[in-house]
Amino acid sequence: MSSNTTAALTQAMPSADSNPRLIATTHAADGTSIFSADREVPLFRPFGPAGSSFAIFDPRWTVPVNNQEVIGEFPETIPRCPSGGVSFCITNIAGNFTVPMHRTLSMDYAVVLSGEIVLRLDNGDERTVRAGEFIIQRGVNHQWINRNNETCRTMFVAVSSEKIKLADGTELEETVLKR
Repeated sequence: MSSNTTAALTQAMPSADSNPRLIATTHAADGTSIFSADREVPLFRPFGPAGSSFAIFDPRWTVPVNNQEVIGEFPETIPRCPSGGVSFCITNIAGNFTVPMHRTLSMDYAVVLSGEIVLRLDNGDERTVRAGEFIIQRGVNHQWINRNNETCRTMFVAVSSEKIKLADGTELEETVLKR
C-alpha cells in the first residue's frame, strides 16, 4: 500500500478515541435483506483515559453462527473470544502505553486501522505494525507497546482455538488481563 493510500484511509477514518459506528444487517420475515442496527458502540476504558479502550461488536458462542440471532450490546467488557466461538471487536491502545504480556486461547486475525503498534513476543522479538498492515496471531504470549503519542486502533476477529500442546505434553494456558 502506498503512503498516499494509507494517508487517505487514515484521514477518512474517525479518531481512534471516538466511539465506533456499527452497521448490521439481517433478514425481514419474508427473507428481504434489511438493516438491523446503525449505532455508536461506546468505548470501554477499564484502565482509565490514558490506557487501552475496547468495543465489542459481536461475540458468538458457537460456530457455525446463527445469522438470525440478534446482535447484542456488550458494554464494559474486555474482549475475550468465547470458547468454541468467535468475536469481532476493536482495541485502542493509547499513546505511550504498554499492555502486559498475555496469551489468549484463540486464533486472532487483526488489522491496524490507525496509528502503529509494536507486537512483542515472550522471547523478546518485536515487529512494528502500521496502519493498513495485518497480523495472524496463533495463541502466542505477547504484549502490545505503543511508543508514539497517537492512539493505535486495531480490529480483531478472534476464533476459539485448542490449547497449545508442546512436544512434552505441556499445555499452554490462557493468561487474562485484569481490570
